[in-house]
Amino acid sequence: MNAQPTVIPNTEDYLTSSACFSGVKRTVISKDFKGGHISNVFGSTEVDFSNADINGIAILDLSLAFGEVVITVPCGWRIDADLSQFMAVVEDNRDNVYQTPNTDKVLVLKGSSTCSLVEIQHNC
Repeated sequence: MNAQPTVIPNTEDYLTSSACFSGVKRTVISKDFKGGHISNVFGSTEVDFSNADINGIAILDLSLAFGEVVITVPCGWRIDADLSQFMAVVEDNRDNVYQTPNTDKVLVLKGSSTCSLVEIQHNC
């Protein structure tokens, strides 16, 4: 019997992070970031995409409860926040975010946020 090989995606292109009553710091250096999942319960996660790149759209799924996520992105990325929120905030601290040209590099934030903060900043 010929078994099909298992395809394992490049783990550098995906981010998985979980924090419960703790903090996590991650630096992503993938040149073809695809997306991932961050889960925080009374925890915080800092993700630095300063040296990363995406081709098209990458989806980052967030599950936050009483937590915080700080995301640092390169200047040319567009961020689309499509989160279900309850007593939560998405704070975009990038300068001139509305003056950046249209780009095909889009990081989409999906998922849910309850009593949490998502902060977006850049390295420009």
